[in-house]
This record gives sequence, structure tokens and C-alpha cells, in this order.
Amino acid sequence: MKPGISFNLSKQDSDPDNWIPAFPNPADFRFDYFKLLQQSPDGLASLGAPLKVAVIGAGAAGMTVARELHRCGAQVTIFEASDRIGGRLYTVDNPHGTKQAGMEMGAMRMPFFNKPGSKNCILDYYLNYENARQHPIQLSAFPNPGAAPGGTGIYINQGRGPDLEYSKPTLIPWPINELPQNAALAELSKKVTLFGEHFSIPANTYYTKPGKDWETCWQAIVRHYDSMTFDDLVLAPALSGAEIEKKIANLATFDGDLGGFGMDAHQADLLYTIGTGDGSWGAFYSIAALWFLRCTYFGFDSNLQTIERFGDAQAMPHFDAPVADSNGVALAKPRYEGIQSLVEYLYYVAAPGATTSLYEGAKLYVDTPVHRVVKQASGLMLHHKNAPDGELFDCAVVTSTQWSTQMSMAFQNFPQEVLPQAKITTQNTQHNISSCKLFFPLRVKYWELLGNKIPQDIVTDTCIQDMYALSWTSKDEDRGVLLASYTWEDDSLKLLPFDEAALSALVLAKLKEITTSTVGQDITEFIDTAKPVMIQWIKQPTYIGCAKLYRAENEAGNQLDLSYNQNYGKMSSLYFAGENYGVEGGWTEPALRSGLDCVLQILHHAEATFKDGGFDFAVDYPKWPSA
Repeated sequence: MKPGISFNLSKQDSDPDNWIPAFPNPADFRFDYFKLLQQSPDGLASLGAPLKVAVIGAGAAGMTVARELHRCGAQVTIFEASDRIGGRLYTVDNPHGTKQAGMEMGAMRMPFFNKPGSKNCILDYYLNYENARQHPIQLSAFPNPGAAPGGTGIYINQGRGPDLEYSKPTLIPWPINELPQNAALAELSKKVTLFGEHFSIPANTYYTKPGKDWETCWQAIVRHYDSMTFDDLVLAPALSGAEIEKKIANLATFDGDLGGFGMDAHQADLLYTIGTGDGSWGAFYSIAALWFLRCTYFGFDSNLQTIERFGDAQAMPHFDAPVADSNGVALAKPRYEGIQSLVEYLYYVAAPGATTSLYEGAKLYVDTPVHRVVKQASGLMLHHKNAPDGELFDCAVVTSTQWSTQMSMAFQNFPQEVLPQAKITTQNTQHNISSCKLFFPLRVKYWELLGNKIPQDIVTDTCIQDMYALSWTSKDEDRGVLLASYTWEDDSLKLLPFDEAALSALVLAKLKEITTSTVGQDITEFIDTAKPVMIQWIKQPTYIGCAKLYRAENEAGNQLDLSYNQNYGKMSSLYFAGENYGVEGGWTEPALRSGLDCVLQILHHAEATFKDGGFDFAVDYPKWPSA
């Protein structure tokens, strides 16, 4: 079966096979959220009784939950611990002004499964379908290494190359959509590509096939790879396509083993540093192989786009106007630019079928962390600065990251049968990855200058790791920005002792050394070095890390996170949503998916009437396995 084909979508009768999405899509939960939203233009359901809901966190997941419940008639209150909306969708204004590209401190490249307009993911629904007629969106391909129009340069072993083969410092060329111009690195890319082709064989065969063959196939894969780290996967022997075809032909005997990258230790070291197209991969070596497989081969790592702006932003609600939360605390003026414009859209623009937007029809309190959630017979009592003695809600949705939840929020009076200790332990022991970004405004888009030799991207084994230069094509006067250093995990922890000024000096000196010693040009001449913008996500108290990257043999905890809303939400009145409660990478789409799963579980438990006559929750919506 070829990817990109959906089955039986013309059927009107209730049948779970009607709701199988096209491939690529997440491995664990086959459901076409785009179709359900598309066929429910006035809201997913009608509530038969009032429902008062607290949403803790104003990021992508929190706003999705709040918006979809609001247009179903729920009374929604959003609590946000920081002073802004958006969460880890965080676009900082360029120090050179709003005519220049913004700086993405969090998510900066979005998958659309696998291109905008495919109608195959929630992000595509909100940005390219729901708003397309009134508010067209401006997207552009993100200049990943190997895909940058201005080229990529690889600097390794002080410029001497992977095998010390160059007599003088060299930036190895990596032209757009080609292999690196170095035999060892080209071989590396070929091995990664071949594994991807082989791994996609079972998905192409079973993912869109009606019935449970895909679930059987995937569970075998999970059992095999659950005990492996990504490093194990890189070093595991490769299998041939023919071997894999033979293995999956009989699912009753399939052992789930699809092989590995087949690299030796030296190649693994190179992959650690260079990656093969979206930055270095070394930060992920100690995490679960399953995280990498779920992220890379099911749509989260393909055709990545950045959001520049809404094309008619000035015509959108409250554009560049003073806005405030429900306590009168000033919020950033919405400009509908950059990645965070998705959350601005969800908050300030009324959803189809809703008479008011969230801004107009729901409550939002920023700088208002929820300290305690206490279970009572009549609902949940939330304690926060507006209500130190507590405010009663029918249910609450926690979308804050697991570590920040652990460090700031207490759950009290929840019996084991509604909030098992295993759930709390999973939260407290989960692994969140750190990340550091250092941006500068550019004086000019140097990679477009006649005679320029400095590539648009540089991938290195130095402390800066990855450098990206980019611009917004929607702004004629944009001179571009430089993500001068983008690091993850251990590479970002090395930078923790340095403040913005010290790190800026270190990074600029290293970039000057690299470019002058290899191509004879100084990149710092094109940088406004006096205006750095830095973030260390591990130091943000309301996040304490930037993304969930779980360890090997963590499947039981993952499944408890995924299935909690289904199995315990009705009894506990407590729900969880957000990227930290998913199992894929990619930040935003997992947040949107977990948000909608949470909404559907709440509506089902509230015995709401779903508006899509062809959708029967009990029959059509997949069931998470019990943990």
C-alpha cells in the first residue's frame, strides 16, 4: 500500500476504518483529527449540561483544549504561570524592529505530514484550512543543513575533516539537496537514508490498511526496540529490504526487528556531531531508540516549514492593539508573526461556530500559577493567587511540562484508584531535554552577496554545534537573523555557566575563527554583535527544559501518560495534555494531538452529543491500551 492514501473516507456509516489517516502520521494512534475537525465546522459537540473547566497552561495544547471546549459551550478559565501566552512557541521581536524577521526561541520548524495543504494533520487544519479564506498564512521551508539555499559547510576536527584528510582548515561543502562533498560523510548519509527506506516498508504495507494489522506490526516493533537506546540503533547491523519484506509477510511470527543503521564506532562518532540534515544527533544518543523512530519516520521530521506571518495580519482581531488578561495585566500586542502566531490565532480569533473568541468569551490569568489541585466530591478545587482558598471546577486540564508540574503543583486528596502513584512517579522521573539558543540580528543576508564564500548554515563539532542563517521572505526589508549557536542536552549544559555577554563573546570568536581560517572571510562583519538574544530552556522555571525525550525501557510510563485521560479522567476529573504527555518529537503537533484527545475524552465523559453524524466515539475513536 502506498503512503498518502486514506481508506473508505466516502463511507458515512460508523466504522473505525473510516478514520484511518493517510501516512505519514503518528505510529501509536491512527485517527484522522483533520477529518473530524473539518466535518464539525460548528464545534465538535454540544454539551447537555454546563461544564466549568480549568486549563493550566497557555501554550499550544492549552489553547487548543480551551478553544475547542469553548466552542462546545464550556465555561473555560486559563491559568498561565508566565507573563505571556504561547508556551514554547515563542517568537521574540528582532532588535532591529518589526520589519525584520523575528527570532524563534522555541519551536522554529513545523511538519505538515508531509507538506502544507496535505490535509493530514491538525496544524494544517488550523493554519491552511480553517483560516485559509480569511487569514492566509505565509510559510517558508526551513533552511536545514543540506537544504539551505545558501549552502551548508561542515567543520570538524578543527577543519581537518572526519579522517584528518585535509592539510589546512576546510569547510566541507554540503550543497542544497545533495550529499556532503566528503566520502566518509556521504557514506554516513547513505546509511541513514537506507535505514529510513527499510523502516518505512512495514508502514507502507500496513499503516493505511483497514483492521488491526498495523497495530500488531507496530507492537512487535515496540517490543523489539523498547530496550534500545538511539546509540544502540545506530550501531545495530543493517538488514536488507528483502529480509524485511520476508519478516513482515507473516505478522504472527514477526519479531519486530527491522535492523539498525549498520555503522561502526567511527561512523557513529561522526553522526553524533554532524547528523544528516537537521543538526547534530549526539544529544539524542542516550535516549530511547523508539523516540527517534516515532519522530523521524512518521512525519515529524519531513518537509519542515517555518511560520512567517499571517498575510493580512492587520485585518485580524486586536492586531498591534493593547490587550490584557482578565485581571487587567497587559499582554504582548498580537502581531500574528512567527511560530507563536498559531497560539495568537487560537486565542484572539473566534473559531467557526463560536460567537466569541477565547479572548472575549473565556478567562485568562497570566502570572498566575496553580499551586494545588484538591479533589472533592463536587469537582476539583484549584488554589491560585486570585483564589487562595480555592476555586471549584468540574474538571481541570494540566498542560504544563512534567518537571514544572512536579516542582510547583501539588495534587491532594486523589485516591490511588483515580491518580495512581505510578502516574506521579512517571511525571517525576521523566526526562526533559535542555536546549540553548543564541541569536543575533544580521546587517545583511550575506549568503546572497556576490562573491560570498560563507555558507548559510555551518555544522561543527565545536561548542556552538549548529549555526543557521535565515530570513522571512514576506518582509521585503528583512536583513535576516543568525541563530549563531543551537545546542541540545550535554552540549547546551556546557553553556549554562555563561551569561549572555560571555556566551556571545565565545560564540562570535569561534565563528570568526572558523570562517576566516577556512574561506578567508569573517562572518562577524555581517552580524550586529551588540544585540544578542539568548534563552536556556532548562533555566525557565515554568518549563524546566524544552522537550520530553524519554529513556529506553520507558514504554509502561509512556503508555500511562497516553492513556490516563481515557482510563482515569472521568473518575478523577483531572486530565493531562501537551507535548510532555506524548511520545513523539516535534513539539507542536504532539501538543495539538494530545489536546484534541483530551477534549474528546472530556466530551465523551460529559455525555456530550457529537455533531459529526458519521462519528461514533465508542466505535470509531481508537482506544489507548490500558497501562
